[in-house]
Amino acid sequence: MRNALLFRLAARGLHANRRLYLPFWLSAGIIALVYYIIAAFSASADFAASIPNGGNICMLMGVGYYLLPVVIVPFLVYVNSFLLKGRSRELALYAILGLQKRHVAAVLLLECLAGLLVCLICGIGAGMLLCPLVFRSLLAVLGASGGVWHVSPFPALATVKLFSCCFALLLAMNVWRAARTSPASLLREQKQGEKTMRARLPAALAGLVCLGWAYRLALTTSLQTFTLNSFALALLLVILGTYFLFASGSVYVLERMRRGRRFYADPSRFVIISGLQHRMRKNAAGLTNICLFASATLFTLCCSVCVLLGQGDAIARLGQALTEGQIGLNTADLTSQEVVMEFTALAFLGLFFVLVFLACTALVLYYKQFAEGLDDAPRFRILRAVGLSDELTVRTARRQLRVVFLLPLGAALLHIAAASPILATLLNILAIDDPVIIFGGIGAAMLCFCAVYAVCYRAASRTYLKMLI
Repeated sequence: MRNALLFRLAARGLHANRRLYLPFWLSAGIIALVYYIIAAFSASADFAASIPNGGNICMLMGVGYYLLPVVIVPFLVYVNSFLLKGRSRELALYAILGLQKRHVAAVLLLECLAGLLVCLICGIGAGMLLCPLVFRSLLAVLGASGGVWHVSPFPALATVKLFSCCFALLLAMNVWRAARTSPASLLREQKQGEKTMRARLPAALAGLVCLGWAYRLALTTSLQTFTLNSFALALLLVILGTYFLFASGSVYVLERMRRGRRFYADPSRFVIISGLQHRMRKNAAGLTNICLFASATLFTLCCSVCVLLGQGDAIARLGQALTEGQIGLNTADLTSQEVVMEFTALAFLGLFFVLVFLACTALVLYYKQFAEGLDDAPRFRILRAVGLSDELTVRTARRQLRVVFLLPLGAALLHIAAASPILATLLNILAIDDPVIIFGGIGAAMLCFCAVYAVCYRAASRTYLKMLI
């Protein structure tokens, strides 16, 4: 088969499904931008030399450099699984019309390369433009001068490596699924509901064990026991525990609700439970991704608020040298102005990443509701044709949206509450140990995030309802 035909098939497939791929490419591009900025600041000698204790701030940025891929991979896998299901009918027609599996694999490869190029060009290009702007804005806030931002190849290479590996994983999953599934199965896949998770009880127990272990690590953290390895382990356990509990716990709850007397008597209850069960596993993956991004936003916001409010604690300790083996901010040789500059830099960077993580959270929420709107619209059209009124349709959809939005928010708030000892330990390293500042800042950050989350909920629900009516 001529290569020109494969290129045309790939281009036509992307154009025909642009409503699915454009949000995905935008999401991946924003995440690539975040990763580029974190990599750039974690390895920037210019940044480390421009502010007091800039090397320590670069080290903190390095934590995000190593932990962000843990969040990126589940998000890309989740979105890719929906994209592949949305194109299952098209892939089946390719096989029916005579394309061999290697030809289908070539088309998927070309589409994957196109997505990777768009993601890298948008992410790296925007990062190269935004990094100097953030650097100069920070120096302007601090009242410093003389710093010059030099572009380094390291963040671009790191971003290319990470996203090349991610898209290679997505390509392997797509090719394997297209090769192992018959055309008849692919034709039915768009209308089929998802199978429930097997071994739900072991999965639920595994989720509880993971979360219990992670919370135990968080609650027993102190200045003497805190390490980056323990922090990374706690984060990984939270991710696994959250997914297992969403996947297995949701199945159990929905099955119990199906057995209730009101399941068939209440039309809205029937539609909500059936809709959630229709895409059981994607709900678990989507809720996990929303919860993780919300937790990252909350954690960063809590740190930023406490750093802004806690400068007085550090200034009160000026001239106190650390004892041997003690971990923390050495204020023996610092002035109050240097403390203010360092804390302002931390708060500035923290608030910047709060905005970035919040944008990722909002984008995941929007994409989830957009994807589910495309999936739910045909079902609701059928229900309206058999007698479901527009008023009941809207009320049912809103009830379903509240379930989808409140579950990850509640889990994120619980994770941050359990992680408060880790937050307190990090703040103690910065010479902030006033409980009123620490827990007051955490409470204020939670309230602010809930308010912004409610705004995101209204915007995403409005888009979802427009697709149904």
